Amino acid sequence: MAIQNQGFRRDLNLLETEDDRNAIDNLAGAGTNKDLAFLQNNLRNTSSVPFYTVDSEGFFSTANDRVIEINGITGVGTVSENGDKSTAITVTLVNPFLIKFGDLVKISGITGAGSTILNGNFTVRGTSTDLKTYTFPISGINYSETITSVTGIGFSISSTDIFTFTKDDVVNVDKEVKLVSTAATVFSPNTDYYVSETDGLSKFKLSTTSSTVGFNTVTITGGASLTPDNFIFSRKDAVHQQQVINYITPEIQDSDFSYLEGTVNGSMDSTQAKIESAEYFMGKKYRGDQDTNVDDQIKFEGSVVINDPKDYNSDSNKVLGNSPIRRSPGVYIGDTRAFSSDNNPWDKVGTALTTSSEEVSIGELAFLDGTNSMRITGIDDDVSTVSGEVATSFTHKIPVKIQDANGNQESYFLLLSDT
Repeated sequence: MAIQNQGFRRDLNLLETEDDRNAIDNLAGAGTNKDLAFLQNNLRNTSSVPFYTVDSEGFFSTANDRVIEINGITGVGTVSENGDKSTAITVTLVNPFLIKFGDLVKISGITGAGSTILNGNFTVRGTSTDLKTYTFPISGINYSETITSVTGIGFSISSTDIFTFTKDDVVNVDKEVKLVSTAATVFSPNTDYYVSETDGLSKFKLSTTSSTVGFNTVTITGGASLTPDNFIFSRKDAVHQQQVINYITPEIQDSDFSYLEGTVNGSMDSTQAKIESAEYFMGKKYRGDQDTNVDDQIKFEGSVVINDPKDYNSDSNKVLGNSPIRRSPGVYIGDTRAFSSDNNPWDKVGTALTTSSEEVSIGELAFLDGTNSMRITGIDDDVSTVSGEVATSFTHKIPVKIQDANGNQESYFLLLSDT
C-alpha cells in the first residue's frame, strides 16, 4: 500500500496509485478522468449484421427479408394485478441467427384461433445468448398457445438499410464460409477484409486488401449459396483522433451550413431524414451512370435533341440490341428504338399495324408497295355524290391526302378501330 507523501518510482509507471482517476485529475486537471472514460475501449468497438443473401450482382445484400427456419412458437398470456393483458411470443430457431433488440420480424402462415394474434410484424424485445430464442410482446391481449408443428409457418427478419458500410471498413466473419457449389473457402475467421464496393445502404462487396494497396475484391457469382448461411459480419468501429476532431466546431461556416443545431441525437435524426429524402429523389433524377425508370408524365416545351457522341446509330457494328445498359441512343417505344433508319416500332398483325405505344405521332406516312402507290378502287372519276355505308364502329381517325396520277390531292380521313 502506498504511504502518504512517499512519491512514485519511475520504473513502476504509477503502479503505487490507489485511485488512478484521482491521479489523472491531479496530473492533467479536474475532470480529465471523465473525458478519458468516454474513449475507453473505443478501439475495440464493433457492430454486427447477419448474412442475408448474395444478390444477382454478387453483392452481399440486406435489401430483402430473410426467411429463418424455426422449431416452434409459444404464446404465453398474462393478466397483471391491475387487469392489464399481455402476451409474450417466443420463437425458437433451428440454427443460431443474429437478431438484435429492436429488429422487425414477421410471422405468417399460422391458422386456427391464434391466426389473428400470432401472425403479423413484431419488434424483438428479448434475445438469448445462444441466438436461438427470441421474444416479443403483444399488449392488450391474453392468449396462450404452443405450436410445435411449423409446417407452412414462415418466420423472417425484415430487410434493413440501417447498418451502413463504407469503403475500406474493416470487416471480419465469425466462422469459415464456403461456396455450396464447389466447397471452396470464401472467407475465414480472424481475417481482416475490406469493403470495396457499396451503395451505402444495403449491399456491399469485400476485398482481401484495402484501397491503399489496391482492392482485391472477392468474386462471388450472383445468387450463389454459401454455407453456413447464418454467419455474421462484424465491422471494426474503432474511434481514432480524427473522429473526435470532427466534433469540433468548424472555424468557417456559411449561411447554408449549421453545426449541431440542438442535441447530437437531434442532429443525427435530422441528417438521417435528409439522407432518406435524398435517396427518394435520386431515383427520380436523371443519371449518367444508370437507367432512370419513372411512371411520371414528362412534358417537353420545345424540341428534344438526341445526341449520339459515339456514333452508335451510324455504325451498324455498334448497334448493340436491346440490352438495357447498352442500347443505341434514341427514343424508345417498348424495347424498340422508334423512327430510326433501321428499326420501326410497328408490327403487322393480320391486316392491322400495331405498336406498344399508347400515343404515337406520325409526321408523314406514305403507303407504297414498291411499284404502285396505295390504290383505292370502286370510285368512278368525277363523282359528284357518293353513297354508301355510314361508318359507325370506328374509334380513331387519321387525316390523309389522296393524290392522283397528276399530283392533285384531296383530303380524306381513314377511319380506324383498335380491334
